[in-house]
This record gives sequence, C-alpha cells and structure tokens, in this order.
Amino acid sequence: MSNILFLDKMQQVIKSYDSDEFIECVQTKEITTNASELMNDTLSASLPFDETIKDASYIAVNDTKEQEFSLYRILTAKDEDNLLSFEAINFAVDELDNFIIKDIRPKNRSFSYVINQLLSDSGCDWVLGICEPIKTVSSTFYYTSMREALKALQELGAEFTFSIEITGNKITKKIIHCYNQIGKITNKRFEYGEEVLKIVHQQDRTNIVTALIGRGKGEEVGDGYGRRLEFSDVEWRKSNGKPLDKPKGQNWIEYPEMTKEYGIPSNGKMLPRKTVVVFDDVEDASELLQKTYDQLAYYCRPLVQFSTEILGSDSIGNTVSIHRGDRNYHYQTRVFKVVTDHVNGRVQASLGDNLSGNSLNRQLSQVQSNISNLDSNKMTWYDSTEIGKYQDDIMRGAGANGGSIYMVNGIEAGVSQSRETYEQVFMDGPKIQDSQYFMIQNNVGISFKQCKKGQWTTIQDVHNGKSTTAWTLDGTFNAAFISAGILAGVLIQGAVVKSIGNNSFFQSVLSHGAFSIEQYKETNNVDYTKPDWQKDVHGGKVGEFIGTYDGNTRKANGSALINYPGYILSINQDNGKGSSTPVFQVPSDSTFDNPKFKLFGKGTIYDDLEIKGNLTANSLKVNGRLETKELYVNGVKIDTNGGGNSGGGGGGWNGKYPPEITSDRDKRYWQIWAMAIGDGFSKQAAAALLGNAQGESDANPTADEGGRRPGFGYGVWQWTDSSGASSGRVYMINLMTRAGVTDNPDTITARFKLLMWHSPNGQWIATSSYPYSWTQFMTLTNINTATQAFVANFERPLNGHPERSTWAQEWYNKFVNLEIPSGSGGYIAPISSPITVTSEMGWRTSPITGAQEFHNAMDLVNGNPTTPILASGDGQVVQAGSNYYDWYGNYTVIKHADGLYTGYAHQSRIDVSVGQNVKKGQQIGLMGATGPVTGPHLHFQFMDQYWPSSSAHFKNPRDYIKF
Repeated sequence: MSNILFLDKMQQVIKSYDSDEFIECVQTKEITTNASELMNDTLSASLPFDETIKDASYIAVNDTKEQEFSLYRILTAKDEDNLLSFEAINFAVDELDNFIIKDIRPKNRSFSYVINQLLSDSGCDWVLGICEPIKTVSSTFYYTSMREALKALQELGAEFTFSIEITGNKITKKIIHCYNQIGKITNKRFEYGEEVLKIVHQQDRTNIVTALIGRGKGEEVGDGYGRRLEFSDVEWRKSNGKPLDKPKGQNWIEYPEMTKEYGIPSNGKMLPRKTVVVFDDVEDASELLQKTYDQLAYYCRPLVQFSTEILGSDSIGNTVSIHRGDRNYHYQTRVFKVVTDHVNGRVQASLGDNLSGNSLNRQLSQVQSNISNLDSNKMTWYDSTEIGKYQDDIMRGAGANGGSIYMVNGIEAGVSQSRETYEQVFMDGPKIQDSQYFMIQNNVGISFKQCKKGQWTTIQDVHNGKSTTAWTLDGTFNAAFISAGILAGVLIQGAVVKSIGNNSFFQSVLSHGAFSIEQYKETNNVDYTKPDWQKDVHGGKVGEFIGTYDGNTRKANGSALINYPGYILSINQDNGKGSSTPVFQVPSDSTFDNPKFKLFGKGTIYDDLEIKGNLTANSLKVNGRLETKELYVNGVKIDTNGGGNSGGGGGGWNGKYPPEITSDRDKRYWQIWAMAIGDGFSKQAAAALLGNAQGESDANPTADEGGRRPGFGYGVWQWTDSSGASSGRVYMINLMTRAGVTDNPDTITARFKLLMWHSPNGQWIATSSYPYSWTQFMTLTNINTATQAFVANFERPLNGHPERSTWAQEWYNKFVNLEIPSGSGGYIAPISSPITVTSEMGWRTSPITGAQEFHNAMDLVNGNPTTPILASGDGQVVQAGSNYYDWYGNYTVIKHADGLYTGYAHQSRIDVSVGQNVKKGQQIGLMGATGPVTGPHLHFQFMDQYWPSSSAHFKNPRDYIKF
C-alpha cells in the first residue's frame, strides 16, 4: 500500500490518502535512450470527488519504507461524473528549469563539487544527496538553467533521480541523487520465451552481423599510422571457458549459430555476415579479441523489447541477463521503463532494446569510407548554399552562444582583400555589442582589449581598439599579466645574506620547485663559454629548507623539503653527500576524504596514544619491551601473522530450507539438491544425484554400510586402498586433503565438495553408451539419461541400477517447484562479466615463489585490466590502502551485516575510505597489479575475521557466489 499526498501551490500538504482509496493511480518511469534528456516520470490518478483537493497543485507518492517521496506537478485536473482525475509530471525537471546559473566554469572538479556549486550559484533550495561518479568535470555553465546543467552532466556519464522529504505538512528537503547508472546489476536471469518474459517488439534483421574482424591501434610511422593491430595469433577455446572457438591464424571471430540463422546463403550453405570494427585505443591483441567479441554479442542478435511483471517496483535501471538457448547466445540489458499501478499492486517492467520509438540503427566503425556512390549523389545548388551557410557559421562561431568566438578574415579586419583567416577574437558575450572583454590571437601574438558594453559594434571596432600585448609570437611574455601560476628557476636577489669573507654572499633561489640558499661569489672573471661556468658564480648549495640561515655556523635552521615522485610532501634528512632519507611523507593518493602519511625511523610518544581506526605493525615496543606476536587496539587482540591460505571449493548451499521441507531425511536430500543447483547443475542432473544417493546410503553421511565403509556414497565412499589395510573413510579423507576440502569430512558439504573435485579429475570416465563429459552431464535435461550416465560413468558398478531413475524422478517431482531460499548475504560478483577464474582457492604452486602454498582467495579477470571493482554486498569499509599486508598491494576490506568480510587485493586505485558505508554493486576501486603479482587481476576473498588468525577463517567465494 502506498501513501499519496496532495499539496497546494505553496507545496504544503492538504490531505493524505492510502492508494486503496483511489480508482486509479499509475506511475510511469522511463530512462530515455537519449543521454541528454532526464528520466521521463509521470503520474495518472483518479478518485471520488473531494472538495478539499480539487484545486491541488502537486501530488506526492511514497511506496517504499524510506521517508523520501516522489513529487509531481499537476498538469491537468478534471471533475467529471463525481470523479476527480489528474495528470501530473515530476515537478523537479519543471522547477529546476527556472533556476538560472550565471557563470560557473569548473576545471577538473569532482561531480559533487560541481553540482553543489551549481546549486549555490542558481539560488535554488535543492541539495545533493547520493553522488556516485568519481570522474572529474571541466566545463562552462554560462547563463543556463539547472535542468540544462544536469543534462550536460548526464552526457558526461551520470544519471539523476529526484525526491523530497516531508515533515508535518511541509516539504523540508528537496534532493537530487546522482548515480553512475540508476539501478544495479542483479542476479536475475531470464530465458527467451519464458511466460514471465513477454516479447513486445522484435526486429530480426536490423543490421545483424555474425562475424567481426577486429582491428586495434595502428603502428606509428613517419607521417601517421600504418598497419593496425589484429588478433590472428590469439586462440580461444570453449573448452577453456571462452565463449566462442577462435583458432590461431583467423583474424575474425564468428557466432556459428547466428551464421546458420542469419548468414548469406551460398551453394547450399550459409556464409558469415562479416564487417570490421576498429578500436583505436587498443594495443593488446587479447584485449582486442575480447572487445570484438563484446561487440559481436550485441550485433549478432535481433533487437528485442520485453515486458515482465516479476522484477518489482525498485527495478528501474537494473541490469539483468537474457539467454536464448536455441541460438546459443546471451547478453545483459537494462530495465528502461517501469509502470507501477498503486491500486492493485501490479508492476510491469520493460527491458531489452528500447524499440518503442524509432527503429534503432546499429552501426559499426568501418576501416575506410565507401565512396562508390559518390557519382550518384551530386551536390545540388541548395546543398552548396547550405554548406556555405555552415562554413560561415563556423567562421562566426555561431551556435548556442552566438559569436563568442569570431574567426576574422583579412577583408573584415581591413588589412587585406583575402578571405583567409587573419585573426581569432574571443569575447565574453554572445555578440560584439554585448561584450566588453576581448582576447585577440594573430601572427603578432596574443593581446587583450576592453571597452564599455555596446561601445564596439563591428569587428573592425575590435580590431582597431586599443590593446595590451600579453605574449608575442617570439615567446616574450609581459609579466604584468602574471596574477597566479607556477614559477620555476626564480632567483631572488636584493636582500642578500651577510657577507662571509672571500667576497662571498648567500642568496635565496627558487628553482624547480625547491627553495634553497646558495653561496654566491662576487666576480667579474666569468668565462661564459665554459660548460660549467655556473661554478665560477655559485660556490655551492647550502641546503634546501624552510627556515633561516645562520651566517656564523653556516647551518640552515629548518627542515629539508623535497617533493619526491609519488609524494605530495616529503621531509628529509641530508647526509651531506648529495643523498637524503625520508622522515615524513604524504603520498600522492592522500585526499581530503582519505588523508594518509608515512613516518620513518624510531620515535617516542610520551603520552597516551588513541587510535580511532585500525593499526597494523610488525613489532611494537611498549614500556621498553618489544612485542612481536600480539597487538591490542581498544582492548581487541589483533593477530599480526598475516593469516594463511586455505583450500576448498564447490557447494552452494546457504543453510536454509523451504517451509515444505521438514523431515531430517528430506533435509539431507535438499542440501544435495541446493548445492547442485548452486553449482550449475540442471534440475534433472541434480535429481540424478539424489536417485543415486538413495541407492547408496539414503543420503546419510554417517551411515555404516558394513566393513567400516561410510555411507552417502555416490559409489565413492565404500572404497579401500589397494592393500585393504585402510578403510574407505581414511582414503576419502586423504582425497579431501588433496582437494583442499577443510570441512568436517562427516558432512554432506564435505562429501559434495569432494565430488565436485573428484569427478573432473579422473573419477568420471565417459562410456560409449553414455558419451557425456562431467560438464555435459551437469546440463542434461533427461532424468533417466542423467541418472544412468552417473551410474555408468562415475560408479561403474558390476550390475546396472534402473530403479535409481525411478527414485530420481520422485525426488525431481518433490523439489522442482520449491524455491531455494536466498542466503543472508545476497552477494554478487565483484567485477562485471565475462569473468574468468585464473586461480581457484586451495593448494597451488605459487607463481611468485614457485613453492607450494594455500591460495586463500579466487583470482578473477574479465579482459579489462583496469575494470571497476564492485562491493560484493552492503557493508562498512574497515580497510582501504596498502598498509594491511605487503603481498596484497592496494587492498580493501568490507565488513558485512552477517559477520563476514570480503577482501579485494592488488587494486590500482581505491575509491573508498575506512568507515564509509557502501552498497552492493557500488564501485570501490579499479583492478590493478599492486603488490607481488604476475599481471592485473582481482584477488577476491571471504573471511569470518578481519585479520584471519588461521587459514580456517577464509571461506571459498564459490560458497556464496556462482562464477
């Protein structure tokens, strides 16, 4: 039920309603396909006549638990047949169009800074709420409205929503929220043709291509660029996890299924529809192949618009996955429109390609222009006239601001009869008569002029006006124009330090960012032809410092300040031999929101030290005693051993059962079912596991089948080693150790993880009667085939077990319509698809040291070495920087409400700070290669301690996220 308020022209509440009192109340939100337009947001409502609200001016709607409302300005109101009907539009777009920004010109400023500056300059009473974009803005906002300014920011890569807060009967806050992209990347997956996903509009043949030739950056040659980069030497195999097969030597990538459907018919077969796509900024062949595939995944498919009613009212802008199995392609798309009926609670979402308006025209970049049709497109007199006007517009700088920039030819300047450009004039107004400040550029140099507004009306007035030259073409600069800037190599003379014999003086020097005092010799005997003539004048550098110079001791009383590369500020100590060591440094990534510093050397604190954040240390001396094992902060023990590495893998059960599952036996089978579904099994293959489990030991992990053989076998657990001296249990535990499974071996979780390791590593042997690999078995959709394939290829018994197919069918019928409850975390992948796991969690040979080690995380890549890192779940940042553990480089840790921690290592940039609350899917940094690594990737962890004291406290990410 929604809360709906009516407000008068002063934006004060007149009356409040619940949505069930309305006859109709439909809210429509649509993200426009044009980035230069803000979101379309309208409301239609009708209810029985009420005298109180018939002259209302606004309607506010709140259908969430938040205190924020959406506010609409009423455009039309009808009183007909004792019924009031209203049509309204989001008031923000309309209201912000009437607040004018006079002159704001940000340079490399953050989004939040610019928006707050625009709001302040326009004088409106709006405030900035959420602001996600971290990119910077350099632009000019000159006598434009707040609405147009927000549209300009949106074209730079942002999206906006608007809301209000109401306290009592008044609007107390008007809020603008700024997002990188409205909505979030969800785990929702739709199969093409599902009943819940209705096709609204489909275009099967809109510029479809089924193969792409990718070309990257060209080689630099003397006068431009030569041969372009291609990916012929890069090989892709679907068996290695790649989306398509692409052999070496082939310079294109093809979707065979789409060629079969949409190719060019030739001699009884279909040839691929090829074209070329160019990426001028790509210099790596593997990256070029990945980007070309990303383009192909879009251009090889029909454009389709869908509708659904299962996403929910908060789905506007969300990203979901569409899969079409019959043509073997999939892609991600956004929900671009949501229609909410507040009376009956129905929500309809539109997603896919927005085909509601004009047909989308998909076009790829081409290597060269096609000029074959030039003769058939002769220029008409009208065309040439329009081009002449366009050229004149360019000469005059015509556009939104008129002639703010004027390209002046020799005739207009009165200096020649040539139409060639003579000079360029910049002015502060849209026309000459509206301007008073001018800057002129010509072959003399740059000069400035000014007049009273309206005094000059023609370009010759400007040309003949009095000017002051700032910079001549030979490089001479008029120092009178210096008001601020950077000075390098400035010698400060005048007040020279006290003379100290030998006609020597000391003078202050500002050079290359350093302030120093140098010895200066008074002499007329300088041979300027010598390469080192400066030594005859400068006796030597006393020191770079801030402070005073003692003429008696010849010492500088101050600290050495040297700006080392990568640091904002560095205080150093000079050893007198031309080298120095740092004492205090401020790193270059230190910001106002996340200040950082480094201290070097031993120090002493003579009073209490209060630590607000986290502290890490290799050793700590307290009251003269060196502590190297334990460190306590705020009474909490911090283990400084750096943690360990852990193995594990497989299993996606979250510990939750549907309400229909009550018996212990059903719970055991449900756990197998949920883990199998979570690890990508089809429901039929999952049922096959259950039928075989029932045939072994009724899914009881502690069952005894005789001869000390443990139960829950799947045909594995009964084995003994070749000598028969050790029980099957011992053998299985040894296998678990080899597989990196650290769970209790007497649990279904441990047995399932071993199954997932053991099957593709030698236990599964495909037979001629059931020629399916382990991964193919996981996707089988025939229960009998899947059940008997497991018997024949995994267990390989002496006699067949046809009865297990019947049991599998019974379990399928029991579980197929039950919903797997969501886990407490609801975690998502920390990088966008397509994700490749380059190193699993568990034992491995270290690529750095070559030694055996436990890898306590999963290493992830997606083809973009600087891809955004996303928060896997809601939480609070407890670590952000490079001071946690040297091997992790730039490292972020987020604490989640369920007590778990997620870690993100080796980042090239960190975008969050300690103490900051983040939302699932929010960008927290960029992938990188900081710390000891062999290449850019994300080292992604789950932990149940902030600083894990042993490897047991690391959790396998596959237990929480499907990769």
